[in-house]
Amino acid sequence: MRSRPWGCRKTVLADTITMMIRILKSTRNRLSLPLVTVLIGFISLVYMGCSYRETVDKTTETVTKTTRKIRRNIRFSDDDLQRMATVIGFENKSLYRGQDFTQLFRKGIPEYLNNECDDVSVPDPGSDQNIEGFEKLPLLENGEVDNFALALIGRQLGLNAIITGSLDDIGILDELRGMIWKDTHHLIQILVSIEVFDTESGSKILDESFSRKVEIEELDYELMRSEGKMILPDLNETLTDLLGEIGETICWAIEDQAWSGFVIAVEDDTLTLSAGSDAGLAPGDAFDVYDTSRVLEGLSGQRFFVRGQKIGEIKITEVEADKARAAIVTNRGIKPGSSVKVK
Repeated sequence: MRSRPWGCRKTVLADTITMMIRILKSTRNRLSLPLVTVLIGFISLVYMGCSYRETVDKTTETVTKTTRKIRRNIRFSDDDLQRMATVIGFENKSLYRGQDFTQLFRKGIPEYLNNECDDVSVPDPGSDQNIEGFEKLPLLENGEVDNFALALIGRQLGLNAIITGSLDDIGILDELRGMIWKDTHHLIQILVSIEVFDTESGSKILDESFSRKVEIEELDYELMRSEGKMILPDLNETLTDLLGEIGETICWAIEDQAWSGFVIAVEDDTLTLSAGSDAGLAPGDAFDVYDTSRVLEGLSGQRFFVRGQKIGEIKITEVEADKARAAIVTNRGIKPGSSVKVK
């Protein structure tokens, strides 16, 4: 979980004030001025420590982002292409039903990726009739997501990644806090799980849990206990911060995958791809075509696509928003389901 600068200072301030009161009471005002002077100095030092930690955290985050971007540019030559993604099946597994927080994630994750993630785009389901009808995740008999079937659907829709997740819990948590004297603090804890599937292989490229804690007042805590129901504080700032972390992690996971397109039809010396101008394709673009007919079976009945040998080359001749047609330059077995990569 990210550090929260004001949280650091707030904890220090509360602990120090408590310590001052207890010491002054115990000394009955004897040596109170020297003690207060020492404690004020202590507060200043710790505040400086909090500010230093803020600076280090921001610098580390900036260096990490820059390093990832440089590493990605070295590995891939597809910076002008967009990885298309969508959010499907985000569900509420918690016992709390007072507010529909899942809708916040269904809307907030696409907004973050479209605004903050350079190489990822999430089409608006309302403007894409194909994606609009894609609302439920395919499942195996054991209840797990059928990643192979999911990849097949995603390929037909021109998607490179499919994002899903769940609100796992919103609950009350008690924690002992304090640098010297420990006090019980009452918190609301939010737990969210995120999974991202890659459509070229069918594999899961992200499986991570995220959490946030929000402190609540003693009176609110007692009210919740007496009434036996959850009364949530204003969570806008907390959820916005959480969405930022989730969105950034998803962005990195998807951008770390090379762009892929998928053949959905072949006719004579031309073929059709399920990606178009929305993904950055333009007439004249040249791509290599790879065989993906080999399937590897894993645990629990899961299956995965395995990219094989290069089987051809193509050049884009026409593009629509979500489709492209290409002339086949060389062909050694190109068929629907084959994947294309930047040369």
